[in-house]
Amino acid sequence: MKEKTPYYGSLTRLWWIPMVTGVLSVAFGIWCFCSPEASLTVFAYLFAACMVVAALLNFVYAFLNTGKDSGWGWALALGILELLAGVWLFSLPQIVLVDTFIFVIGIWIIVAAINSICEACVLSSVSPGWMVWMILLLFVTIVFAVLFLSNPVVGGVAVWLYIGISLITFGVFRIVFAVKAKQLNNEFDGLI
Repeated sequence: MKEKTPYYGSLTRLWWIPMVTGVLSVAFGIWCFCSPEASLTVFAYLFAACMVVAALLNFVYAFLNTGKDSGWGWALALGILELLAGVWLFSLPQIVLVDTFIFVIGIWIIVAAINSICEACVLSSVSPGWMVWMILLLFVTIVFAVLFLSNPVVGGVAVWLYIGISLITFGVFRIVFAVKAKQLNNEFDGLI
C-alpha cells in the first residue's frame, strides 16, 4: 500500500461530480445519434439546463475545496462560464437559439476537455498509468469538436455525428476519471 500523505487536498472526495457529468454527456451523445433533427430545439434547452446544473456542481466542488485544493479556482471559473452560457441560452429567442447552441456546445466541449486534461494531470502524479489513455481520449474529443466547429452548417448529419462522438468520448473520460478518483479516495483514505 502506498504511503498516506496529504497531496492536493480532497480532489477525490467529490468523485461523483465527474460521474454525473460523464453519464449526462454520454446520454446526450447517444441522443444525438437517435434523434438529430427532431431534438435540436429541445436539446438546446436541455443543454442550457445542464449547463446551469454543471455550474452549480462546479460551485459546490469549488466551495467545498476552498483551502484544501489549490485548483478550486478553476472549478469556480468553469462554473461561472457554464452559468453564464446556460442563462444566456435560456434568454435567447427560439429562432436564434439553435444556431447559437451549435457554437456554444462546440466551444464548451473544447473548454471542458482542456479542463479535464488538467484534472487528469493532477491525478497522474498519484496514478500515472491511466493518464496517457485519458489524454488521448480527450484529444479525440477536442479534434471532433474542432471539426464540428469548423463548418457546422454544411455538415448536416455530420454535425450531429461530431457532437455525439465528442459528448460520448468526453463522457467516457469523465466516468473513468470518477472511477479512478473513487479508487484513489479509498486507497488513500480520503487524503487526496
